[in-house]
Amino acid sequence: MSKVCEVCGRGKQSGKNVSFSNRKSNRTYEINLQKAKVEINGKEQTVRACTKCIKKAKAN
Repeated sequence: MSKVCEVCGRGKQSGKNVSFSNRKSNRTYEINLQKAKVEINGKEQTVRACTKCIKKAKAN
């Protein structure tokens, strides 16, 4: 199972760890995926969506 949002398609992002002495090393940022129930064509399905998408859906 990949760490990709099924709604918007967001996935891992890369960046740097920066220490106190300003040395940099590579790291990855994982997105916060949750299982959410969504109604599609009158049927309720569970999708793995990021929390940003879930918040947007609740606001509308």
